Amino acid sequence: MNTIRKIRSNLYSNSNLLRRCWFYLSFYRRNGYFLTALNPTTFNEKVHIRKSNPSNPLFSICSDKLAVKTWITEKGLAEIVIETYYSGKIITYDTLKNIIHENGDVLLKANHNSGPVYLLTESCSDEKIKYACDDVNKQLKVDYGKLKNEPWYSDIPPSILVEKRLLPHLGESSLRDYKFHVFKQSNGDMKTILHIDFDRDEAHHRSFFDEKLNWIPITSIYPSIITKIERPKNFDTMLELAKNLAKDFSYARVDFYNVDGKIYFGELTFAHESGDAGFNSYAYDKWLGDLWQQDPRM
Repeated sequence: MNTIRKIRSNLYSNSNLLRRCWFYLSFYRRNGYFLTALNPTTFNEKVHIRKSNPSNPLFSICSDKLAVKTWITEKGLAEIVIETYYSGKIITYDTLKNIIHENGDVLLKANHNSGPVYLLTESCSDEKIKYACDDVNKQLKVDYGKLKNEPWYSDIPPSILVEKRLLPHLGESSLRDYKFHVFKQSNGDMKTILHIDFDRDEAHHRSFFDEKLNWIPITSIYPSIITKIERPKNFDTMLELAKNLAKDFSYARVDFYNVDGKIYFGELTFAHESGDAGFNSYAYDKWLGDLWQQDPRM
C-alpha cells in the first residue's frame, strides 16, 4: 500500500464523518439515487434505517460467530454447527500449528467482524501462519461496528476462533454458499429470495433465485452468469431452516453450506452489503424493499 493510500485509510478508519461522507458518495455512484431516511421504500434504505436505529437485541448475539453457535445449538440444531477447534482472546503460532497438525485444514477468523478469514493447511509456510495469527490478533482491537456503522457488532466481546474447513463441491474452486434473504410478511408468512456466490476465489459472480429456484434477473455488485442450477440435496430442509432461524427478525440473511446434502450453518447477516448492494435496477431495489414489510429496526 503506498503512502497516500495509507494516509487515506487511516483517516477513514478514525473519522466517523469521513466514513459517512464516503459511504453516501459511494452509494449514489453505485445505486443512482440519494439515500434518504424519509419514507424508506427500497431494500437499501431499510438496511440504512436498521443501521441507524437497531432495536433487536438478537442482532449482536447472532452476529457473534461464537455466540450464534450456542444460540443454534439451544434450538436443537447442533448438527448444522461447524466444529470449533479453538476459541480465545489470542492465538499463537504454536497453538495454531498444533491445531492444524492434529485436525488438518482450518479457518482462522475473528468472531466480531466479517474478515479477513484465513484458510490454513499443513502445506502453508510458517510465515503465512505467523502472519495470519498476527493479523487476527490485531483485528480484535478494531471496533468493527463503528467502522461499518453497524452498532450491534460493537456489543460483541472480541474473540478468535479456529474452525473446521469444509471442502467445496467436486470440480469447484470454492465452497458454494447458499444465502437466503428471508422477509417476514405483514401476516407472519416468510418470503425468501436465494442468492449464490460462485467462484469467489477466481471469477466471482452471483445469481438470484426464488424459492422454486427460478432465476431472477438481478445483478448486485458481481455479474449474474448462471441462470439455472441443479436442485441441491435437501434444499427444502435448507429453506425451512432459513425461515426458522429468521423468524425473530423482520429481515435476515441466513447462509448455509450444503456438502452433498449435509447442511452446515454459515452466518446470520442483518445488513446485507451494509446497505450498498448496488442492484442493476432501482426497480429490484424497490421490489426487495416491498418484500420487507415489517419494522426494519427489528
